[in-house]
Amino acid sequence: MKINFIKSTCDSYGSELDEPFRYFGKIISDRFERDGIEFSFEEIEIQLALFSNELKEKDVYVNWYNKLPNYHRGKNMVRVILPVLESEKCMEDVFQFVYRTFKILGLKKKKDDRYDGEQIQQTLLLLETELQNTDLWELNKRYESILRAEAITKQLDKRTARENRTVDKKKLIFKLEIDPEFENVESPTFAPYDKKFCDRILIKLREKNFRLPDYNHLYIKVSDSFENALYQKVKAEKCLMYGIAVCEEYDAYITKNETEKKRITFDLIKQGLYDIAKIDKLNIEKLSHVLDEVEKEMECNSLTKI
Repeated sequence: MKINFIKSTCDSYGSELDEPFRYFGKIISDRFERDGIEFSFEEIEIQLALFSNELKEKDVYVNWYNKLPNYHRGKNMVRVILPVLESEKCMEDVFQFVYRTFKILGLKKKKDDRYDGEQIQQTLLLLETELQNTDLWELNKRYESILRAEAITKQLDKRTARENRTVDKKKLIFKLEIDPEFENVESPTFAPYDKKFCDRILIKLREKNFRLPDYNHLYIKVSDSFENALYQKVKAEKCLMYGIAVCEEYDAYITKNETEKKRITFDLIKQGLYDIAKIDKLNIEKLSHVLDEVEKEMECNSLTKI
């Protein structure tokens, strides 16, 4: 069972708890599992609705906020929205959010729900006491490493499943983009060459009737290592698929001249497309032919806008 903390404001949604409390949802759910506490749902979302005095003019939001807390139960999840005046500053703040949430869950408990409110309260109290004598930054680092390894394994398993499946290729490619993401690099880009190459390759692949299985959007996830690219958060949509490409030194890339940048960008797109094609058994011959054509155009400078 997952426990997710999500912060929201009047105009934003999705941020996590600050470090070193970022993985407290996982820490608590692990303790519940260890103590044999079971729930009738798979996820608890604790949404922290942060209020700002600057928003007083927004009547609709204020009216909604004043009606909090809010409880919603779906088929496999529960969401509790708590009114919060300020972000967590210490561990005690986080546990107050948790105690408030499970108090509401206790009031909303159904007859067939398996969890024991008293056992939950006792487990949380013991965990809070234990964590008071724990280096939270070290714990945060350990959980970050654990979750990273789990996420990479999950992505590798998905790639293996794709290799082992047989799916008809019926969909015509609709979109091709580069999606770069590097740690400690804000808004990395391979512009303008990424879009120009992607657009040119896309046109030629469509002309060649290059077909895909159950998706029609291709994204090239670029990072400084294969593992980091797998770990990066990606859009979970059925219509798209990611290929992996590695650019080990983005800092070096941005110092290159324009000719070198063109070559690096093209090679990254090529690397990512072959990654997808080999796993999903796409038409390598057609793909290679198109990439060769675009590469020759690049070398001959016949792509006047590149």
